[in-house]
Amino acid sequence: MSKAYQAQAFEEVRTSHPQYFAALEKHPRLLVGQQVPAIGKEGMETLKDSKDAAEWQEAVRSILVQEVKAKAQEQIDASKDYLETIHAAVDLFKTNKDLIPGAQGFDRELADSFATMAKPYEVRVDGKLHGYSIPVQPIIDSLRGQLQSRRAATPAAPPPAEAPAGTRPPAAVEPPQAAIPSKAGSSAEKEDFSTLFGTIGLPHIQI
Repeated sequence: MSKAYQAQAFEEVRTSHPQYFAALEKHPRLLVGQQVPAIGKEGMETLKDSKDAAEWQEAVRSILVQEVKAKAQEQIDASKDYLETIHAAVDLFKTNKDLIPGAQGFDRELADSFATMAKPYEVRVDGKLHGYSIPVQPIIDSLRGQLQSRRAATPAAPPPAEAPAGTRPPAAVEPPQAAIPSKAGSSAEKEDFSTLFGTIGLPHIQI
């Protein structure tokens, strides 16, 4: 984004000072004897020789570079909050891999609970979720702790008791059924979870 702002600032400065850029594109010898805006003072000056012209070009180039940098920095400063939101969104998935659909240990219940609780704090651009307006890690930690406590307190269901040998009824023969595709990591799951993953304005997140 910094490079994009610099490119935008460069085009703005080039549009504002076309005469300077035209002079910079010429060989110093071609500027000898020409009148150009004076550097460091008001009015115009006449370039005496090629050395004088080259020094003038270097001074102009330095001034233009500083103007481009200043304009780009203004854009960066104006976007500071947005950039922080993007960085926080990327860090969110690096820190909480159990929120990533298809990843080992993905916790769908945790992800859905977090998406619901954090919805009021969503930052969206053109309808796409780019992050959250507040730090959401404490919310994730709290929800994860609640789920872990609840799961630990819920005893696992005992396996069904088997009938004594010789008393089991014959197993019913069921007609064959079409295979049901697994839902783990499917594209539908990722689409359902788009409020968190894949919609923060980045093409791919390297974890």
